Amino acid sequence: MPAANEERPTEPSHVSPTTDLSAHDASSRIQSLDCLRAIACLLVILSHTQKFTTPGNWTIGAYGVGLFCVLSGYLITSILLKDEFADGRINLSKFLQRRCLRIVPAYFAVLIPCAVLLNSGSFLKNHIEVVMKTLSELPAYATFTHNLGDGIGINHLWSISIEEQFYCLLPLLLITATSTALRQIVLAAFALLLMPFALLGSGDPHYCNAAFIALITGTLLALNIARASNILNRFHTGIILVISSALFGVSMLARLCPYGPLCSIAFALIIWLAVTRGKNFSQMNSIAYVGKISYGVYLVQMPISLVTYWLMDKYGLAHFVPVTFAINVAVSVLVGAISWEFFEKRILSLRKVVEGKTVGLVLASVTPILLCLGAVLYAIKLF
Repeated sequence: MPAANEERPTEPSHVSPTTDLSAHDASSRIQSLDCLRAIACLLVILSHTQKFTTPGNWTIGAYGVGLFCVLSGYLITSILLKDEFADGRINLSKFLQRRCLRIVPAYFAVLIPCAVLLNSGSFLKNHIEVVMKTLSELPAYATFTHNLGDGIGINHLWSISIEEQFYCLLPLLLITATSTALRQIVLAAFALLLMPFALLGSGDPHYCNAAFIALITGTLLALNIARASNILNRFHTGIILVISSALFGVSMLARLCPYGPLCSIAFALIIWLAVTRGKNFSQMNSIAYVGKISYGVYLVQMPISLVTYWLMDKYGLAHFVPVTFAINVAVSVLVGAISWEFFEKRILSLRKVVEGKTVGLVLASVTPILLCLGAVLYAIKLF
């Protein structure tokens, strides 16, 4: 997630303090970025259909989440920099209101039914330990601190936890550190501190916290988009793709974490190409639409994959991976589209309504309060 993806209905222009705002319309979407989201989402669904792994036992879905995170870091930073450039400051309350409306309603619309279904005892009867483990960690799910635990059943939501934590911390950093140099130094320091998580093997559930490195990589790309362009524009697209592929290949062969520096830089290069050299093709509109609704698709794909596997296994068809994958994709995209068109877009339309009002301040405080509560519960659990 992925959150795994940009949560605004429209794309921001890829701005930094040194970027010409007139170059791109802030209300336009970048089709190539939507296509990257779709690819990342499909990798995650395929991974939950059949556990294809690379050396080091990393699932291909982990690479999809890594791409989601670098992309999310880039886009969310671009939004903040755009607001800072236009208004002279970052409005923390407004930013958190937008994040709350985009992430929280859809998240709990998936989490609550999943919890009810698992608690009913009518699902995954042969995996009672997994069910009980997942139910025991519902407080962590509900407070966006699941990356601190190791539940299994709906464990793809850990990436939303990491993104929510990042979305709360990043604007504070940008507000506190006003110079680009200081921002980059602090971000690089955080990335170094998080490196031990990237060195954990795939068997340790806490390796997921290395996803912060991928998010930071996306942020650094946004902060340096003009400088990166000055360097990369000297090279042909094919050369950049070769460099990205080489970094990706070395990371895989060395059995390194998909959220670590090498993979993250490889994804950042692809994102830079998509932003600066991507073109719109009508033939890609369907794929781009999947990317547009990818947040909802990402939320529902894991529960749908579990239900599909249960049904296919019941009739002895679970080994038909291509069929199972096609069903998972079709149903996940259908549910994601319904969620986007009839639920998420309507929630997002409330942005202007709540802005500047008391209810807006309440919305802005939801995620920070939940995160603080989750941290307290985690501390109690430890001691």
